[in-house]
Amino acid sequence: MMLSDRLAALKPQPAKVLTLDIETSPAQVFTFSLRPDYISPNQIIEPTRMLCFAAKWLDDDEVMFFNERKGRERMVEAAWRLLDEADVVVGYNHVRFDIPHMQREMVELGYGPPSPWVNVDLLTEVRKHFRFMSNKLGAVLDSLGLDSKDDPGGFATWRGVLAGDPKAWATMQTYNRQDVQVTEDLYVYLHQWLRLPHAGLFTGDMKVCYACGSRSLTPDGIVRTKASAYLRLLCDCGAYNRMMTNGETRKA
Repeated sequence: MMLSDRLAALKPQPAKVLTLDIETSPAQVFTFSLRPDYISPNQIIEPTRMLCFAAKWLDDDEVMFFNERKGRERMVEAAWRLLDEADVVVGYNHVRFDIPHMQREMVELGYGPPSPWVNVDLLTEVRKHFRFMSNKLGAVLDSLGLDSKDDPGGFATWRGVLAGDPKAWATMQTYNRQDVQVTEDLYVYLHQWLRLPHAGLFTGDMKVCYACGSRSLTPDGIVRTKASAYLRLLCDCGAYNRMMTNGETRKA
C-alpha cells in the first residue's frame, strides 16, 4: 500500500500538540570566586537536575504538573509517556534546553527514546520572523498584548524548593503552569507565521489548510516562485496556502 493510500485510510485525528516547560535546579559547586572563569567537573558537588515540569495538550484545559517530590522515576516516566504520545511539541527554547534535560533524565534511568515528534520552538520562530527589542518570553508577550509571566520570586524560590519549603514549591508550581499556558497562547497567536507540519498528515486529507486543518479556504491571488505559479488560498484562521496541481495544499 502506498503512503498516500495509508494516509487516506487513517481515521481523522488532529495532531496531538503538547506544550511543555521544565524547571531545573542550580548546580552546586566549589568555587574560589564569585565570577569563576572556569569550573572543573571535579568541583561539582551536585549537578543540575529536573525539579519539575508542566505540560498541556492543545484544546485541553488541564495544565499537568509533575515534580520530584512524588518520585523522580514517576516524574521522568510521565515526561517519557507524554513525549511518546505527542505529534508536535511546542516550547520556548525547549529544543536546546527543556528537551535535552528531559532526555538526560531518561537515559540516566535506562529509557530508550520516545517515538519521534516535530518540534515548534517559538524562540527560534520569533527570532526568524520578528525583531523585538527583547526575545525573552515575557517581553514578547508584553509586546503583543498577551497575558505575561508573573515574577517567580527570584533565586529565593529555588533555594526554598531545594530546602523543601511548601510555600516555595507552591510558587514554583504556579510559575511553571503559567509558563506553559502563556507559551501555548503565543503558539496560537502566531500560528499563521509558523512552519508547522501539514495538518493533513494526521487526518489523511491533504486538501485542507496546512496550519489548522480547515476546509474554509478562499482563493486569494497567485503565489509565484522562481519557476512556478500556484493558486493562493486564504484560510479563515489567517494562514496562506498554495494549491498544488493535484489539489493538495502547502504553506504559501
